Amino acid sequence: MLGTTQPSVSKLIADLEHAAGFAMFQRQGRQVVPTPEARALYEEVERSFVGMGEISRVIEDIRDFRTGSLLIAGMPALALKFLPDVIAEFIANEPGIAVSLRTRSSPAVMRHLSSQQFDLGFAALDSDHPAVLRRPLFTGPMLAVLPRGHELEQKTVLAPKDFDQRPFIALGAEIGTRTETDVFLLLGDARPRIVAEAQLSASICEMVAAGAGVSSVEPVTARHFADLGRCVVRPLSPPQPFRYDLLLPATRQPSRVAGQFLELVKARFEAFPRV
Repeated sequence: MLGTTQPSVSKLIADLEHAAGFAMFQRQGRQVVPTPEARALYEEVERSFVGMGEISRVIEDIRDFRTGSLLIAGMPALALKFLPDVIAEFIANEPGIAVSLRTRSSPAVMRHLSSQQFDLGFAALDSDHPAVLRRPLFTGPMLAVLPRGHELEQKTVLAPKDFDQRPFIALGAEIGTRTETDVFLLLGDARPRIVAEAQLSASICEMVAAGAGVSSVEPVTARHFADLGRCVVRPLSPPQPFRYDLLLPATRQPSRVAGQFLELVKARFEAFPRV
């Protein structure tokens, strides 16, 4: 069993006994049996080998994505539908990975990533943090959102003048995109009637779907409500680009698990309609 000769085995036993300072085996008639000291040593060594085997198992689980975790922070525009869909696809492929998603405003996502406790962040920002790497992920045009059956639905593209004097649901004044929308409307000297404001694109689309007015929001949420059949979307001219950012902790490299998840995110954005 050991693949060596009987004299070699005897020599190895003698060397072990010399190093340990006690006998490992004793003769009982024609048999050789371990001493109580040898049994005690064997039990301890066996526990050590079981521990080594457990380490090997953990290594294999990590390598083959059978265990691990992924902590994600995402802006509401992505965390309400887009990221949950990616997570569902990811855990179907890698069921051993535990994924946690925190929905936060874009500035809060930045703060979460700066703590170095999160693996990935998804936001829309125009500022940086020294502890966070910010990379462009996807840029798409903002879209007009209309109630179903609205008269502007007949137009294929909407210009600033189309919003003049119409009930309009705006982003909150503290949201950066609000300024860009205001500039867009001024291009056509349009003065829509602001009937409501909201911080979230989804809240705006809900009000539009209920017939409170029209608006323009970032493309992921707009497309989601259009796919649900709750709103009608139209492109804007001139276009208003909207950029989603990927945030990474600056002090460590992304894990293999995070890299696998990002591949799915990028693939989904590549398939996303550009107009």
